[in-house]
Amino acid sequence: MPRYFLNLRDRGTLIEDPEGDEAQDIAEILRIAQATIDDIFGRPETYGDMRRWNRFSFEITDEAGELVLTVPFAGNGNGVG
Repeated sequence: MPRYFLNLRDRGTLIEDPEGDEAQDIAEILRIAQATIDDIFGRPETYGDMRRWNRFSFEITDEAGELVLTVPFAGNGNGVG
């Protein structure tokens, strides 16, 4: 099964996902990314001020390091403008 990496982008900084997640395809890794975003926005007591998370995105890469998808946190149904 392919492995994808949900690297976290905050403006000019990229925090690389060292482990990645196995997923059947891009649709499944998109669901994993969305579930992670929903978890972050659902737990402000853990993750802090939700407004700051709107500037983040996932840059999802495949095993070869190729960018396959960018998923912005803002506008992902998280209820935060």
